[in-house]
Amino acid sequence: MSRIKVMDRALANLIAAGEVIERPASVVKELIENALDAGSTRIAVKVERAGSRLISVTDDGCGMDSEDARTALELHGTSKLFAPDGISAIATMGFRGEALPSIAQVSRLTLRTREKGSPEGVEITVEGGKILNTVPCGAPPGSSFKVENLFFNTPARKKFLKSPGTEEGHIQEAVTLLALANPGVGFELDLDGRSVFNLPRGTMEERMRGVFGRQYCAGLLAVDHREGPLHVSGFIGIPGFTRSSRREQRFFVNRRPVDSVTMGRALRDGYATLAEPGRYPPAVLFLELPVDEVDVNVHPAKREIRFRSEFAVIRAVAAAVSSALRKWGAGGPELPEEEPELPEESDAAEPTPELPGVSDVSGASGPAAGMDGLLSSADVEYHVEPKNEQGELSFEEGGPFRALADTPLEHPRECSYDPDEAPAGTPAERAAEPPARETAAGFWPERILGIYDDTYLLAAGPDGLLLIDQHAAHERVMFERLLDSWRGQGGEVPAQGLLIPETLELPRGLLMLLERNLAFFRELGFDFTPAGGFSVIVNALPAGLRSSRPLGELVSDMLSGLLDENYTPGDLTAVARAACHAAVKAHDALTVEGAEELLRSLRRCRQGTLCPHGRPTMITLTRREIEKRFGRR
Repeated sequence: MSRIKVMDRALANLIAAGEVIERPASVVKELIENALDAGSTRIAVKVERAGSRLISVTDDGCGMDSEDARTALELHGTSKLFAPDGISAIATMGFRGEALPSIAQVSRLTLRTREKGSPEGVEITVEGGKILNTVPCGAPPGSSFKVENLFFNTPARKKFLKSPGTEEGHIQEAVTLLALANPGVGFELDLDGRSVFNLPRGTMEERMRGVFGRQYCAGLLAVDHREGPLHVSGFIGIPGFTRSSRREQRFFVNRRPVDSVTMGRALRDGYATLAEPGRYPPAVLFLELPVDEVDVNVHPAKREIRFRSEFAVIRAVAAAVSSALRKWGAGGPELPEEEPELPEESDAAEPTPELPGVSDVSGASGPAAGMDGLLSSADVEYHVEPKNEQGELSFEEGGPFRALADTPLEHPRECSYDPDEAPAGTPAERAAEPPARETAAGFWPERILGIYDDTYLLAAGPDGLLLIDQHAAHERVMFERLLDSWRGQGGEVPAQGLLIPETLELPRGLLMLLERNLAFFRELGFDFTPAGGFSVIVNALPAGLRSSRPLGELVSDMLSGLLDENYTPGDLTAVARAACHAAVKAHDALTVEGAEELLRSLRRCRQGTLCPHGRPTMITLTRREIEKRFGRR
């Protein structure tokens, strides 16, 4: 008997739908792209329960008559591609005719649409790919799609959706990308009755301010560069304005949001030595090129593309970035006393004006932020001697390798400790805790020999050498201090109020994450107060949380870390891991005292050999391995 059979059509359709519709954000993206292809000037998106209950997308585009509406729900029903040679010249967002039938296959879909000039519209209801009814209806010109009970017939896919907060973040990012690519179209996003943004039609500068806020935009430079048929435009972060991940690097090809390794590499090449290792400047870059020079038909969701000439793209994007950075460095505008209004575009076509740059992007709103700005604005001269507090890591400048003093490490005594650094809880509670764990090789460093690249501590032990990652080690120390303090204080970390509360502006996605989890941040000693718009006031930080990093950068990285971890509300361990972004970074130059203090603190940790994210804090090179490398064994 034959074991190979042709798959049932209904099952095949479910599999095909899974390639296009991966999560609720995929539905939002596909419906908005259809609305853009229909010539819409206003698109409204409403979502309930992160898209599992309802996704509604309404536009004022050209609409459809009854026959076209039914055909659009059939697989590969399209108005954009009719001949094979059209595949190499695709200029629309959609073209395969897969999105609507794929959505209808895994949900209950209601479509209401009316052509402009038509006396009546049509309403079609589909469930699980089957058309239930088609009736005439009254409707405004355009189309309205209501998607309910998504993945009701594919429980496995519904089971593997992330937390509601994570799915909402993906939905918001999908709308944000398409809103950035189409400033001439108004966008409205509503999550569970809460208005996330309401963006009117306008210029690119107005759209950037509407999405990211004025303070964020003050740290960006305008890019405008032509090289043959390629045109690169958009905005990049000034040197020093960086993030901990590539999440805020957004690329567009012919106004299509894409994940492009090629453009990411070109962006990095354009910054050259101005890019801080391990940090990523934010960017919103648009590449315009002839449609036959790019293949968009290489990914089911059209997120990945292929260039005919990658070298030409890399050269053009890198040149655009480096040119903008050179102009800023040579003749950039002086930092204004007050944040100016960004210039508006005139009706005539002109190069995109530069957004004003800043020399220190710290999350503050200008040079008068914090104590330094307050005193300088009052023309008060002052000087503060640096204070090296017990337990605080100190820094110095050095070369690739710095030899340190030949003195043994002083291990902490059991009967003496610094109160600011001691684990929380009573002596009896601490005695019940597991002892500090030694390294995997069974020994601890006895003497620090030097520091390589201001990143790795080289230490000697009784049976070999150890390399300690200073960033990973400090992350582990801070992680355990925060959680120990939280456990010892009955579920709340003591907070240290700021002398002058600082106001920060955050991107909308990070601000929403913060607002949803204010109570949990408060338990770990962070006191934030939303101040309207993109602003949040930082009133207090956890006691003992010391960092040389700008506060705005620290908070942004902490929140981005939570998004990268698919944070679940109530997961205090994830918050503590994210707070470890305050740790010393690679290339921060530690002094002898700072390096020794770091190792003493690491020794007191319960799991000193791993950072909070699971990476090793140190690796060992035994005497036997060294002798084997030199051919002595």
